Amino acid sequence: MFDRTSAQAGTAITHADSSADVTITEPGTYYASYSGTAAPQTGASYPESNLITFTLNGTTLDGTATQHIFTADGQTSAQSAAQLFTVTDVPATLQVVSGGGDYLYSNTTLNVIKIG
Repeated sequence: MFDRTSAQAGTAITHADSSADVTITEPGTYYASYSGTAAPQTGASYPESNLITFTLNGTTLDGTATQHIFTADGQTSAQSAAQLFTVTDVPATLQVVSGGGDYLYSNTTLNVIKIG
């Protein structure tokens, strides 16, 4: 979930504050990039793997995964992923999905740009 929308231009891409969904309303080619820092929550069972992917309409976009395996309390991991993808059917919903456990996130950014 991204709690703020710092900049939005045009109508092809929309995001509401405190939402996990980025809505794409125009067909085309897009570029998405994610970066953030993850840490396991207190009481995690190690080793614990954090896998971050992009999904489009609930389907994982191939090539977007980033993974880190935590082995002890107090660890953090900077993770990033980027992907070009094509949207043909609109509206489409893009999400950043985390799997493998419960994590704390900080300094997260998601940029989505229509390039064609």
